[in-house]
Amino acid sequence: PATKTRAPAAADHASLASAEPFSSRRGLMTDGTTAGLVAATDVVREADEKREAAKKRVDAMSAETSGRDAQTVFRDKATGALVDAEELARRRELAIKRPERLKPVWAGGIAQERAYRERAEALEEEANAPFARREMDDKTDASLRAAVRFGDPMKRLARKRLNGSSDDGHKMPSRDVVAGVDADALRKSGFRIPQEVPAHSWIKRGVGAPPNRFSIKPGRHWDGVDRGTGFEQEMFKAVNDRSAKRQADWKYGQSMWE
Repeated sequence: PATKTRAPAAADHASLASAEPFSSRRGLMTDGTTAGLVAATDVVREADEKREAAKKRVDAMSAETSGRDAQTVFRDKATGALVDAEELARRRELAIKRPERLKPVWAGGIAQERAYRERAEALEEEANAPFARREMDDKTDASLRAAVRFGDPMKRLARKRLNGSSDDGHKMPSRDVVAGVDADALRKSGFRIPQEVPAHSWIKRGVGAPPNRFSIKPGRHWDGVDRGTGFEQEMFKAVNDRSAKRQADWKYGQSMWE
């Protein structure tokens, strides 16, 4: 017949509680710390004991082994060679006394500096000019002559003369991008780009520049040889073919109603 098992009594629970702690049954870790569930006081006590043991171990070492009372060793960051304190102090002094690096002339943009200088000169000129003007001066006359007006049949020539454009309406590259800039300042800043148009330039040889999608003319140093991959020509051809096909389709659609 089946036997009935009784539930554990309170005495059994007390005997289980008074049994050996779980931490002692699990043992110790490799560094000597008690494993398992440990009370907070035990954790603090073990930490203090380990700290005290480490301190005694360091105190027992010799000065050469522990590095006690040793002088600081300085090394060069680039080579790793030993550097004494005097050499380190000398390098720090040189770094402090190093002159500030000069700002290049083109750091803020040569064209922007030129425009700023022209605006300042124009403001100064207007400030010194008389308030009442009875006669038209040369500058005002030139500005009125250079103005482009709607309906002017000669405005194309006026715009080309004003902007320095070529016959096809594209703006020509500037001959001198540093015009008006101090030559000594450019030389000190390391500017070495020649500004004159070379003999092999397409401008002097009269070679036409191939068109591109941005309508940008080449610089004065281009020798007139097209070294591209032909992408621009293929792109223009594809655009023209697509436009011609669209026009042919439209004409075919209109012919049905004639």
